[in-house]
Amino acid sequence: MNGIDINDLDAVIAKTFGEVKTAINAHNEKSLHMYSAALRALVELRREVTPN
Repeated sequence: MNGIDINDLDAVIAKTFGEVKTAINAHNEKSLHMYSAALRALVELRREVTPN
């Protein structure tokens, strides 16, 4: 995949992970599901753009 900056993607993954932790600490199930799904999608995207 061209045009995706790996460093920017890593920063978004880290931010999203932080949001997952916040949702866990706040016991906010709706946010936890939303951010967990986003994190899974971002990690999968990261796998796709990582050079072999």
